[in-house]
Amino acid sequence: MRSAADVLGVRERSVWRWLAAAERDESAIVAPGERARNYGRFTVTPEIRALLGLWKGNVAAVHRELAARAVRGEGESPPSIPTLHRAIRRDLTPGERAGLAGGERAARKHDVFLARPRGWRNQVWETDHVQAPVLVDVDGEARRPWITWFTDCATNAITGVVVMPGDPSRESVLAALRSAVLREDPYGPFGGLPEKVRMGRGKDFLSGRSLPRSVSWT
Repeated sequence: MRSAADVLGVRERSVWRWLAAAERDESAIVAPGERARNYGRFTVTPEIRALLGLWKGNVAAVHRELAARAVRGEGESPPSIPTLHRAIRRDLTPGERAGLAGGERAARKHDVFLARPRGWRNQVWETDHVQAPVLVDVDGEARRPWITWFTDCATNAITGVVVMPGDPSRESVLAALRSAVLREDPYGPFGGLPEKVRMGRGKDFLSGRSLPRSVSWT
């Protein structure tokens, strides 16, 4: 207990108090000491998070579910809907709220974007695959094509791209890289030779034959 208090930079009795609070309410484990500073304030519990996911972020539906459980004797009566709204806005990030309502894709819209230093053109490229959300006819069979692209991090321009009817491979990486490096018609005007390339960890990217010696891949 003394070691824990030393690491956390608090008194030993504070650690004992946090443990006692966690025994009474498991949500206190998330932020030790936080509930002590805001004693009596309604906070979002793991149960409410689960209900928000079940009802896709519908606070009114969550409130009705909590009220119905209270009538059945399965919990305490919920707070008012405005109080529940305030707690959700305070305790959950915008990305968490969007994810509970719309899933992972909605949550991604709140992720950090372009957080790295801008740099200069062709300093760093990034490359990856993505499966297009469309169906195409490939020899009489409906398939979702894969897209392999290279982007310039400084300008966010797509330097090279290739569309494959099947799964991505070393060949698709090399074809996209060729279209990214060349600048004459029908390629360009973006392109050239990058100093570094950030890539995924797939075998198609890590293949020794896909690694041009003139490019430093990171």
